Amino acid sequence: MKKVWLLLLLGVAMLSAAPVVDGNVDPNTEGYILVAENPANTDKAGADLLAFYYAFANDSLYLAITTQNSAAWDVAYGFVLDVTDGGYSGNPDSDVRDSWGRKLYFPSWNPDYQVYFWYSGGSQSITAQNFNRYNNGSWEYDFSGFNFAAGYGGASGLQTLEVAIPLAAIGNPTQMKSCAYIVGGDNSSAVDILPHDSTVLLTGVEEWTDWDTITTYFTLNVREGNVKFSMQPILNGVRVTGSGSYILEVYTVDGKKVLTRRVTLNGRADVTFNLKPGLYLVREGKLGTSKFIVAK
Repeated sequence: MKKVWLLLLLGVAMLSAAPVVDGNVDPNTEGYILVAENPANTDKAGADLLAFYYAFANDSLYLAITTQNSAAWDVAYGFVLDVTDGGYSGNPDSDVRDSWGRKLYFPSWNPDYQVYFWYSGGSQSITAQNFNRYNNGSWEYDFSGFNFAAGYGGASGLQTLEVAIPLAAIGNPTQMKSCAYIVGGDNSSAVDILPHDSTVLLTGVEEWTDWDTITTYFTLNVREGNVKFSMQPILNGVRVTGSGSYILEVYTVDGKKVLTRRVTLNGRADVTFNLKPGLYLVREGKLGTSKFIVAK
């Protein structure tokens, strides 16, 4: 039995690690939480987002996207973060644009930070990047260091992108609003975005050059999950308390994962599993909280 429990504890410890910024996005093992996805293909073969993820670990914010690109186009990939009141809004009437001169208008929320990457279809790689801060009406470029890695698909374009930002660089916020998007070159606007926004809908050439009014976002909670999340064993499952989206992983006593379930709640819920009789460990994939349960 000692060997069995050792294997289990080692397996859980390995899975508790922060995301590895290497261009491989694996939500099942890296603790990423899904923000939004759109598995339906757009009409833009080299600018087609699939999913947007985030995670918090080691005092850093991790952002990741996956695509379903099938072509290598010259495009820019961007993330924005709104952490305080004020910030960039943009103005179509007076042609006030974002830090890379793209036509993005945020009337109801105002990003303070913008991370940009230029993907070159010719070299089939990222050739430029910026981490920019909006401060008193102007942009500060590359004001802080950050890490990133990309997964390339050759002629199929960028496939994955991961970013790690120190929370201290953005003021150690407790929560922030965010979205991820793809824009074109100079004087362009968004052609795909997650979470979905109705203004990024046009097909053909016009979508590259219009102004996009972005009102949708996802709120990333930094500390709230750690403070409010709890999990208690019940017969055949767990009683979960928290606010947000959580990933519950079920393991046998020899460390084999047999089930993964995502739960989103604001309050308390009993989550039961269809398991063979026995002893199991249930672990929350992001926070690492774990409890043993009995299935009958």
